[in-house]
Amino acid sequence: MNRVIINADDFGIHTEVNQGIIEGFQHGVLTSTSLLASGPAFEEAVALAKACPKLGIGIHLCLVGSLPTVLSPREVPTLVNADGLVPESYAEFMKKAWTGKIDYGQVYDELDAQIEKIMATGLAITHIDSHQHLHMLPQIWRIVQVLMKKYRLHRLRVPREAYTFKVMTASPVRLLGRDGLTYLAKKVIPDVKRLHFTATDYFWGMIDGGHMTTANLAYILRNLPFGVHEIMMHPGRSTAVLARQFSWGYHWEEELQALVSPEIRQLAEKKQIEFINYGQLP
Repeated sequence: MNRVIINADDFGIHTEVNQGIIEGFQHGVLTSTSLLASGPAFEEAVALAKACPKLGIGIHLCLVGSLPTVLSPREVPTLVNADGLVPESYAEFMKKAWTGKIDYGQVYDELDAQIEKIMATGLAITHIDSHQHLHMLPQIWRIVQVLMKKYRLHRLRVPREAYTFKVMTASPVRLLGRDGLTYLAKKVIPDVKRLHFTATDYFWGMIDGGHMTTANLAYILRNLPFGVHEIMMHPGRSTAVLARQFSWGYHWEEELQALVSPEIRQLAEKKQIEFINYGQLP
């Protein structure tokens, strides 16, 4: 039997995302989510999580996305712009890193503060991942290893989507981004094994990121190789509301509909798929 974690990213970023995640958990196949310490709707997300104890809660580390830091901008000046916000995208962050404008001591302090803030809620934390997968960058990964040990966390997302997945149908830009991320993710596997960390065997959601419709989710579930999988999703209650604030082009409502679709539930039963969260891994 295949075991599948369906994880919703960005818990705490907006009330419409929070409510979509809870609906996907209560009425669909969502089993896990990742909480943003710096999210504007963080407190609401924590309250919702405490009311849903069977929902797996991970930590969504954040150094990008035009969000504020947990520490004050004065404490982490190399991580923020004049408005006190982190860069919009991983490309902007990497450009700053390549030109020597990132102080990695400040990265450690900020990520430490994010983890500490979430751990202080008393929620049972199942795993670590990050906004735009920045924890796979070698410099960030070294810091994340230390922090996972500090907080006794051992499960994490390793986003290595198969190079061959949708290689003939995906856009070249998506393929380039996916392949670069998979390359970095594969390089962390020796560290994961050495440190006795736990990751899934497979990851899905880069090519279909922000567009995990019922058809795309069903395609993945129909074609799963044997093992433990994570499928990354981004559900939300209102695409219209969220699109006014975020320029990502995500299909939040369609992703929520996929999670609660009877077709998906029936397919999972037919394929004998067991839906779990990271906390159920060793």
